Amino acid sequence: MKPLIASVKRKLSNHKTLVANFGYLSVLQIFNLILPLVTYPYLIRVLGKETYGLVVFAQAIINYLLILVTFGFNISATKEVSIHRNNKEKLNEIISSIFIIKGLLFLFSLIILFILLHYIKEAKGYELLFLLSLYICLSDIIFPTWYFQGIEKMKYITIINLLSRLVFVSLIFILIHKPGDYLIVPIIYGIGTIISGISSLYIIFAKHNIRFKMQSITTLKRYIRNTLPMFISNISDMLYVNSNKVVIGAFLGMGEVAIMDLAEKVMIILKIPQTLLNQTLFPKINKDKNINFIKKAFLLALGLNLLIFFSIQLFAPIVVKLLGGIHLLPAVGAIRILAIALPIVAMNNIFGIHTLIPFGHNKEFAGAFLSSGVAYLLVVFILWITNSFSIYTLSASSVLVEILVTSILFFFCQKHQLLKPKTIV
Repeated sequence: MKPLIASVKRKLSNHKTLVANFGYLSVLQIFNLILPLVTYPYLIRVLGKETYGLVVFAQAIINYLLILVTFGFNISATKEVSIHRNNKEKLNEIISSIFIIKGLLFLFSLIILFILLHYIKEAKGYELLFLLSLYICLSDIIFPTWYFQGIEKMKYITIINLLSRLVFVSLIFILIHKPGDYLIVPIIYGIGTIISGISSLYIIFAKHNIRFKMQSITTLKRYIRNTLPMFISNISDMLYVNSNKVVIGAFLGMGEVAIMDLAEKVMIILKIPQTLLNQTLFPKINKDKNINFIKKAFLLALGLNLLIFFSIQLFAPIVVKLLGGIHLLPAVGAIRILAIALPIVAMNNIFGIHTLIPFGHNKEFAGAFLSSGVAYLLVVFILWITNSFSIYTLSASSVLVEILVTSILFFFCQKHQLLKPKTIV
């Protein structure tokens, strides 16, 4: 027994940073797991299914603009910061360049939103709701998660997020009491965004002594060009992740949007373990490029997600009743279908984010997701011409797309022989 304990202690000591980061992220994600259990039942009952569906629909539209603002820097910037974490001048350049690019993209997204509001019929009379929902894009700019991931200091993310979310939860119960208070929802989220953003910027520029400097057009173009493959993958990924609620809102109504939103919220909770693994392991994998370590991560991720998949198949009705009540029970079927993607996404992440990207195959990574985006549009078109739209057919479409993108990513890994031990560097 003692040798076993000693062996475990030795392994934990060898991966001290990973263990610490995983611990901080676990605390954060557990807290994020509790919040929907507290706020969602309250909001769905106070605002009502239709009004809450409208709020979710507005957020879904803004999430398209988030693709533009994020631009793939969540991956490429994390990689750059991880590589140059000990080079202060290079960090100044990286961080300054990304802030400048994201700021310009945010202004561009604001212009796009004003144009869209003239053409989205569901937005008529609710323009202010859509504008306030832009906090989603603002958060991506002023809270640079990619920086903290790159330097492997997840403690900052945890503390800042916990504090801002505590404010958010408190204000929901204090300020929202009737359907007419729906505009307060994005305002509260926005307050949380500002609190966490100011805190993170203070740490970066005051505590870590990062200096913001204007960058040349050539430098900015270089960062855009290097991140373009990730941007393409984000477009395709968000296309089938985010579009279900938009399609449902356009064809089936806001009540059905609320049902689908509950199903997708449950899926977000179920994907938390995989998210933890991704955020914790990516900087180390990108730095070490150890294929044996990647294989161990694959087995861990696959086993964990299979366990979660079988659990939710059994407990889905209980979860839905707890969160949304019996009137949202149709979400059970959608959850069970969407959950099929859990082990598939685990493989997807390992083949793509943790293998192709660290070994420099960014274009093929983007190509896989571009293909999946095209496939999703084709499936939606078929559902449209056959009048087969439902929360269940769209859920099944998402799973099929995940299977396709995972198969393509695996093909590229095999093509470049990335899963063989000789690729260790």
